[in-house]
Amino acid sequence: MKRVTRILFTCILLPLAACKLSAKSVAQDSIRPYSPYTFREKENYPETTGYWYIGAGYSVPFMFGDMSSLTNKHDFWGNKVSLKPGYKFSPFFGIEMGVSVGRMRGFSPRSAENFRLGTEDAMTYYPYTILGGKDNYQTAPDNAGIWENQGNNVYIKSVPYSQIYSESRYWEVSLQAVFNFNRLFGHVPEGREQPISLLVKPGIYLQKFHAQAHSLSDKSRISPKQRPLSIGLGGDLAVHFALTQKLGLEISSGLVWVNKREFDGIRTIRHSHDDFIWQNGVSLFWKFRRNKPQLHSTPTAIEVLPAATLLTNPFSNGEFAFDYLQPDTVIRKERSLSRQAHLYFPVSKWDIRPELGDNLKELGKIATAFQELTNDEDIYISSISIDGYASPEGPHDFNILLSQNRAKAIASHIAKNFNYPESQIQSRGHAEDWNGLERLLQAWENPEKERALAILRSDADVETRQNKLAHLAAYRSMLNELYPQLRRNEYTFHYTIVPFTIERATRLIHTQPEKLSVEEMIAVTNCYPMYSEAFNECAGIAFKFYPEAPIARIYMAAIALHKNDTSMATAYLSHLLDDYRAWNLLGVCAALENNPTKASHYFHMAAEKGDTAAIANQKRLGSR
Repeated sequence: MKRVTRILFTCILLPLAACKLSAKSVAQDSIRPYSPYTFREKENYPETTGYWYIGAGYSVPFMFGDMSSLTNKHDFWGNKVSLKPGYKFSPFFGIEMGVSVGRMRGFSPRSAENFRLGTEDAMTYYPYTILGGKDNYQTAPDNAGIWENQGNNVYIKSVPYSQIYSESRYWEVSLQAVFNFNRLFGHVPEGREQPISLLVKPGIYLQKFHAQAHSLSDKSRISPKQRPLSIGLGGDLAVHFALTQKLGLEISSGLVWVNKREFDGIRTIRHSHDDFIWQNGVSLFWKFRRNKPQLHSTPTAIEVLPAATLLTNPFSNGEFAFDYLQPDTVIRKERSLSRQAHLYFPVSKWDIRPELGDNLKELGKIATAFQELTNDEDIYISSISIDGYASPEGPHDFNILLSQNRAKAIASHIAKNFNYPESQIQSRGHAEDWNGLERLLQAWENPEKERALAILRSDADVETRQNKLAHLAAYRSMLNELYPQLRRNEYTFHYTIVPFTIERATRLIHTQPEKLSVEEMIAVTNCYPMYSEAFNECAGIAFKFYPEAPIARIYMAAIALHKNDTSMATAYLSHLLDDYRAWNLLGVCAALENNPTKASHYFHMAAEKGDTAAIANQKRLGSR
């Protein structure tokens, strides 16, 4: 039994043990650094989606039915060979067909050694004891509740399970869906093959068995052959290794449920267990890729430029020089997190009493926000500011005092309960929140809404405003519906995020991009070949989070020009006319718009700033 346990442990956990490597390969494949100094502009990159492949595999099947390939006394490792054609529709999904032939053997488990096999019908007979202590046999076990009339079955020709083994030869046709879990739970650039992939392959199986029981002593056939046709369900868990661009190795382990009980050559009417095949194997795959360049494809060139321009313009096919920009990654990253606390205070007081109203809930929100930041090792809280506001009833001077002291009360609460220096907490009182009242009135559905807004806009004196509002017919509704929302404290945590190494930034750009500065995002972008999918994706993330950042707009303009989208590139650069880093691309835009004088002007200015790409573009422009 120990040997069986070791076999199970090895075969089941082998693919699972490789999952760690598979997950690691996602990160390594995504952050593979690329030196801008070795980049070749016209290098082609293989397209990894949409290709056919063919595989050949060898596996070891084990049967588990009335007979089992793994028992205490006997083990048998079956043999199975397979041919596996398939098509990969996308990096995440594919379809695979399998055609296989195999052979298995099974032996009696210890619990079934006293069962008997009928030599004339291959039926299992289960023992039961009749009155008088005499053993008898029937086709159903005692607990099945079936007592068939077997007659005097002492004359049934049978042999004990302990003296037989079953052999099953079969062919199989399978259809499996192939899901790449690396793509589902981790980021991998679409144009790149992963060194290690975790695959899940659910499938349906058509199987034809030729199974028969044999004697253990002389291996003779002792019962009729069974030829069931089965439709089964199951699947494989596999780890795929990309050995080369076209050659792959796959290690797999899977289960197939069999719906025909006689697949092992043994007939039975017992339904106390399911029958299945467990198989472990290795396969080699050859991939028929469609290699095509990702760079310099110009599907929209004819739409953007007329044919005459394409023949004469040196930049018409995305052929222009552009160098990686080197961002300053040591810029301090300062952020802030603002929330509101609607604490209930006793009338005209400012001591915090947690038992009042929803105070416990509101104080819990403050604690949660504070702990979210302090528990993050990448964040340092530099200061906290608290702004107190009052509703517009009551004397103005008292409202100032009230809002100030209530803000101070929250500051003291944070300092005391979170062990934070009170000297780094700034509290301010703003008295009545007239701006907040105006915002609430604009969304208020009440006939007096416009009159109340007119009072706020025409009278600047606080006391005059208060008196006029108090005479409105809807004043009581304002007190009950709007004023409670104005009695609040806004707390803001000002924090700094630590700078990251390029390796850490490459991981965070897909998981926590908000922690990165635009400079760090561009540094990650620079790790990839220019205009590759990973390059374009990282530049797009930088622009999404920092749409006004000049360096992000410059990179997006370069990508647009590479796609021959001059109008989009011009839009990205429209606010950067005074930024010398954009002058080279502005020159390319001018050249594509058939304005060589303007283009030469921008190239000349950029060259004076040391832009070597602008010098190359100036030469290209001069050679037209």
